[in-house]
Amino acid sequence: MTTPSSDRRDVLKGLMAAGLLVSTPSWARSLWATGDAPTAAGAPALAVSTLVSGSALDGAFLAGVNSALPGHGATATHQLSQLDAGLYQQLNAQLNDGEPGLLVGLLDDASAVLVLDLLRSAGAQVLSVQHHQVAPGSDAAAWAQALGQSLMSDRPLPQAPQGNGALSCVSLRCVI
Repeated sequence: MTTPSSDRRDVLKGLMAAGLLVSTPSWARSLWATGDAPTAAGAPALAVSTLVSGSALDGAFLAGVNSALPGHGATATHQLSQLDAGLYQQLNAQLNDGEPGLLVGLLDDASAVLVLDLLRSAGAQVLSVQHHQVAPGSDAAAWAQALGQSLMSDRPLPQAPQGNGALSCVSLRCVI
């Protein structure tokens, strides 16, 4: 028996797959063309990219990611809002171009399902995926900033503020 949530995800996956088959973009190299991520001793530096989906927490999350990159400006940021097939096509092309990178994101549930399918299909190593229920308010922005910092430094993730009217979101950290 399927639930409305799983039916919605199946429809979204089908729409995205159909969009990827219909067009064949020959560009997308610029998605990950940014600064270096923190690395272990002797490991090559990775370009960093962030994914967000248009929530009120995006700015705080991006500030946290950028603050964890000493000596660097902003990372490449991509907003996956709604079901814009072109954005997912760009992401798919980038994931399959052979260039290594670090990807961190704070996405809504539907976008996260699509992104994780693309990541796994491209052979990316998913290091962290967490589902969060975040109560709106001043604590939410501080949490989102701490989350961005934690994902970049591989520290334990902060606890999301709890309360009524919680926003459902997914954080992820992947190496491609």
